Amino acid sequence: MSHAIVPGMKTYPGLPEPTVEVLLDYDASRERYQNQAEFYIASLHLCGNTGTYVDSPRHRYRDGVDLADLPLERLANLPALVVDARSAGRAIAGDTFVNLEVTGCAVLIRTDFSRRWGTPAYFTDNPFITADSAELLISKQAALVGIDSLNIDDTGDPSRPAHTKLLGAGIPVCEHMTNLDAMPPTGARLHAVPIAWVGGGTFPVRAYAVVGSG
Repeated sequence: MSHAIVPGMKTYPGLPEPTVEVLLDYDASRERYQNQAEFYIASLHLCGNTGTYVDSPRHRYRDGVDLADLPLERLANLPALVVDARSAGRAIAGDTFVNLEVTGCAVLIRTDFSRRWGTPAYFTDNPFITADSAELLISKQAALVGIDSLNIDDTGDPSRPAHTKLLGAGIPVCEHMTNLDAMPPTGARLHAVPIAWVGGGTFPVRAYAVVGSG
């Protein structure tokens, strides 16, 4: 459920795009290993907000829990609940979630906005959840909230209420997800674990689900 990372890709307007520096290629490495082996070693330079990534509370709060201290039980082997919000409009309100049992689940909000990925249209008019939706998901004790959109908030609202409320409650956020249309509504388990970056607020993940294990 993650977008592949390639050099020059754009995830969010104004943020740096990833670059690759090859430190040792196959041909150059053969001499080092006396023509008995060859290796490829490269450095990937990227912003934490690249591709499909998880936000920790540190992303929003100076003293918030960072990526290294995020509990694995909020990132791995979570029962996944895919919520079809395609007909909810841009602002996905609380009534979308009010009758759902989400306690301990990764709530994955399907909008199909990810189909715009790689086009200029991806950066305009993104679906988002409202403040009341965030409050409801907190009250229902969601473990993680993900969305297949540019941002879980309205990018025109600088107060970022969804980030503020969810991360303030210790609930990680996963943005820029994809392929949620291939997921069953229930019965799968999500894994979306970033690196243990001390002080880091956000980092890409290779999000995937094990289907039929819920």
